[in-house]
Amino acid sequence: MKQNTNTMIQGQVTFTEGNYGFGYDWNLIVTNDKGERKNFYLGQDSKFCNRVLGMTPRYVVEQIGDNDLRNVEVQKKLGNFIIETLDLTEEQVFNLQSWELCCQ
Repeated sequence: MKQNTNTMIQGQVTFTEGNYGFGYDWNLIVTNDKGERKNFYLGQDSKFCNRVLGMTPRYVVEQIGDNDLRNVEVQKKLGNFIIETLDLTEEQVFNLQSWELCCQ
């Protein structure tokens, strides 16, 4: 996994169970050094990985080293991995609409 060299923003992924009882819907919460937050709805986990990141969910798990999204540290690793993979800057994050990273 690439190290997050952008110290201005940090990410965390939160999730809810999908509507049909399988998969999870992800949200990315990005916080900057001033404590400002932006919440992005990402959509279903497997669709987001495949369509937006261009990676299989298995590959993403391999990159962050764990798949237990109940663990806050894993949520943060995943959030930072998404920020790095999409090469997001603080300026971009705070100019995007909350749905613009969504896979749907």
